[in-house]
Amino acid sequence: MLREDNSGFVNFPIAGKFITKIDSAKTFVYLVAFDPIDLTNKNYILSNLQLKLVGALSSDDISIKKTPLAVENLEDFVKNQLEQNEFQARYFPNDLDQSIPLTSAICIGWSENSFEFKDASSWACTFRDLTNEGQKLYYSIKKLHNNKEIRILTFNNI
Repeated sequence: MLREDNSGFVNFPIAGKFITKIDSAKTFVYLVAFDPIDLTNKNYILSNLQLKLVGALSSDDISIKKTPLAVENLEDFVKNQLEQNEFQARYFPNDLDQSIPLTSAICIGWSENSFEFKDASSWACTFRDLTNEGQKLYYSIKKLHNNKEIRILTFNNI
């Protein structure tokens, strides 16, 4: 019987000195393409695909979001919440559960665990975390959708 390899095109981190593995939650990594005009939530003829928000959107590969370890005061807490909501609203602006219209979305890997850095910020997949085949796939999607934005989205705590 073949063992299922869920990691696909992603080199997930290994728990150790800097990374903590959370056994009670999963991580999904998607490679998505969208038209920049779709950020305004306008439909584009090829943008007929949407992701459903499951778990927590950790980050994309361009604007890595950090989760603070501790909040010192209410003002910091509100500021952090606004920043996190702004980040999530970039891809899930409607009722925060359905994404902007996407041209393409591929689940390129998933893990039975979620991962955090020791400072309690969530791990997010970047181009450097992709396998050689994953990097080739990234470039292939970029070539196919050459006038679109290409992002790697990481969802944790699913």
